[in-house]
Amino acid sequence: MITLTPLEWNRIRDQLRNDWPRSYVVMRSVMKRELGFTVREHRWYSDQHGTERQVFLDFYDDVKETWFRLRYLNRE
Repeated sequence: MITLTPLEWNRIRDQLRNDWPRSYVVMRSVMKRELGFTVREHRWYSDQHGTERQVFLDFYDDVKETWFRLRYLNRE
């Protein structure tokens, strides 16, 4: 599992849209089959910050997770 902020996820999602056919990013079953993960968003309310969000990428294949980390998370 990879945990991202909404801004990090938006940047990665835009890059995925450029790198892959639209169906890979839009359809959950295709994303799981082809890219090896599904996206889960968690929202909660805190008195100090209001509504907060966190995005989780749940991977089903260790090799695809490693590939994803190398390709999309090691960029600056």
